[in-house]
Amino acid sequence: MYPPLSADFPESSVHRCRKCGSPRTVRNGYNSVRNPKYKCKQCGFGGVYEHIGPTAASRHRLIEAARREDCSVRELAARHYVSHQTAFNWIKQAREAGEL
Repeated sequence: MYPPLSADFPESSVHRCRKCGSPRTVRNGYNSVRNPKYKCKQCGFGGVYEHIGPTAASRHRLIEAARREDCSVRELAARHYVSHQTAFNWIKQAREAGEL
């Protein structure tokens, strides 16, 4: 329905509208417990949106990079837009499964 996002806009930082699914959302203040609120520019729906986390494809790209490159886990995590602890856990799981 919507075109793929550009390479310079990481998929892990996208907020999509819960009503129409549009990626065209903007920050619109905070609720009473300080969670950021978003408003959809497409349909006008607003509220606290669920953050879309890293996908399985992100995990596979990070593991492939860990296999090919000689760099720290923190560097890999920064390049793939995940926390260093997430990157460490993924690499550890890949080693235990024999993927690395």
